[in-house]
Amino acid sequence: MSVTNNKAPESIFDKQDSNKLKERQRLEELKRQTKIQQVKLDKRLNNQKILMGAFLGQVLATKGDDEQMIREYFAIHFPDFLTRKSDKFLFKSMIESLGGDIGLGDEEDSFEIQQKEKSQKAIHEEGEMKVDATEQSQSEKFVSTTDRSPLDFSLGETDYSDQGSHQNYHR
Repeated sequence: MSVTNNKAPESIFDKQDSNKLKERQRLEELKRQTKIQQVKLDKRLNNQKILMGAFLGQVLATKGDDEQMIREYFAIHFPDFLTRKSDKFLFKSMIESLGGDIGLGDEEDSFEIQQKEKSQKAIHEEGEMKVDATEQSQSEKFVSTTDRSPLDFSLGETDYSDQGSHQNYHR
């Protein structure tokens, strides 16, 4: 009895391919772990920024001699820190309430402009809808009185259906 081995002989090239696959898998796992750690770090930094901002907001809201120096410093230097126009509009009222100048002059906030336009558009559309509804109800009244037979007028308004004349009452 001879036992034949159907298994192909392993070569050194097969082992190299296997090692490359393991290395790639390990590299992918390390990349995944790096991304997870970066996300955790970003969340931590954002949390720190939020808490520092809340603390500064509380200090700015406190009326005291010690806080007055911080309020003045903030009103003078914070506008220079802001680079985007939208951010400046976001803090405009706060800086002005502290006696500072945000440096926008009389410019209007694009967000506020958009909100006003949306509000005006909604009011205009609502007005058109009311006009359309009034015209529709008036035309329905006209149609409902002209399409009725004399027998239909003897019925109450609640007894009348919108399906036209009642077939049961006509001969």
